[in-house]
Amino acid sequence: MAERFADHTVLVTGASGLIGAACAMAYAREGANVVAVDREPSALDGDRTLSLSTDLTEDGAIPAIFDAAEKRFGPVSVVAHCAAAHGRMPFLELTPQRIDEVLAINVKSTLLLGSTAGGRMVRHGIAGSIVTLTSISGVVSHAESVVYEASKGAVTMATKGMANALAPFGIRVNAVGPGVMIKPQEIGERRDPLDTTPFERTRIPLRRLGTPAEIAEAVLFLSSDAASYTTGSVLYADGGALAVWANHEEEVA
Repeated sequence: MAERFADHTVLVTGASGLIGAACAMAYAREGANVVAVDREPSALDGDRTLSLSTDLTEDGAIPAIFDAAEKRFGPVSVVAHCAAAHGRMPFLELTPQRIDEVLAINVKSTLLLGSTAGGRMVRHGIAGSIVTLTSISGVVSHAESVVYEASKGAVTMATKGMANALAPFGIRVNAVGPGVMIKPQEIGERRDPLDTTPFERTRIPLRRLGTPAEIAEAVLFLSSDAASYTTGSVLYADGGALAVWANHEEEVA
């Protein structure tokens, strides 16, 4: 079977996180040169991998990533932006610092990464692909995740706007919206995605949790030639949750 990303240089942010790591490994299996970016070093290793420890919110960090990628492998043709700030905080306890932290990585870095990637692709004559990560949290709400939800709603609209701006150059921009996922600590505990709570079974029609590998497959699809006529779209990989989502605070017996 042909490797979908042979001869491509793919930049993956958040590459030490669950979804980012799954994406980086999947691109590597598909023949790509992978530039793995995160604040913490990526576990990926090999001749076709470049691991960069970088804080995307620092001035000049994003252009420097592309410079390093181009020096090692050549121009970047695919970007999978998986870096994100998570966490809950009661709405009445919000602080300016917390708002800035979440918006800086979830929104500001999305816009700057897209702009830089788009500019480099145009410069090199590459009709590339950019995939962002939004969330079902961008369209449903929870009292203690207001800032995160606002940021993911912004990512969705940024994705659509970037798609419009870059379409004349043949560059596609799409997003994947994960649903309820198996948690990092549960990966270590080897929790079975089928081992769900009554709450999860009620809210997820497929009656199980999502896995990082499944989200990675959605990201790879949108960045591949199989999605060549798709731009400005959001693919919700959520087990059907958005089709039935109700009040988060509802008690499930």
